[in-house]
Amino acid sequence: MKRLFLSLALLALQPGAHAAEEDLSGVWTASLCPPDVQRDSGKCSSFVLELHQQGSKLCGAHLFSTAGAERIDEGAAPSLTGDVTDAGARITIVSGRSPLRVPGELKKAGNSLQWTRLENPKGDYLLPPSARLAKSKKKTMFAPMFEQELKAACSSVFAMAAEAQRRQNEAAAPPAEPVKGESAPAPAR
Repeated sequence: MKRLFLSLALLALQPGAHAAEEDLSGVWTASLCPPDVQRDSGKCSSFVLELHQQGSKLCGAHLFSTAGAERIDEGAAPSLTGDVTDAGARITIVSGRSPLRVPGELKKAGNSLQWTRLENPKGDYLLPPSARLAKSKKKTMFAPMFEQELKAACSSVFAMAAEAQRRQNEAAAPPAEPVKGESAPAPAR
């Protein structure tokens, strides 16, 4: 019993052990308005993140539209991938306007999510430097077909991450001791 308790205690202290506690899954929205303007779709920009989380992996899609939807930046499924940590998430968004990879950070702040763009790469993309997003009650902000495509793409991202982790664990594991009377396996070529 002591070993079980000790194992659980050590597991809880490992980095990233708490990362999955705060599930960032869902639709997060922000209206970015000029200083003297209340929320008005004709005068405010919109920023939407639809996130799917599995363990410490994050996947999703983004949409940014300027006031009046004059210009839009939306990505394919998925346009956003990243890793969840105790402090939030480090993500990369691929712009739909050009093939730029824009790194960002998400931090949970109460009932909101704080987005911060970590770099300002040159190119044609529309992602705000920062935004405070609120969780929407809607399950998706995208068309049903795109939502199905996004879920399937994120499932693939999660499966590939799990396989990469499995391979990394196997490579880090010490080689098995041969059983007495058996010879050690020949090295792979």
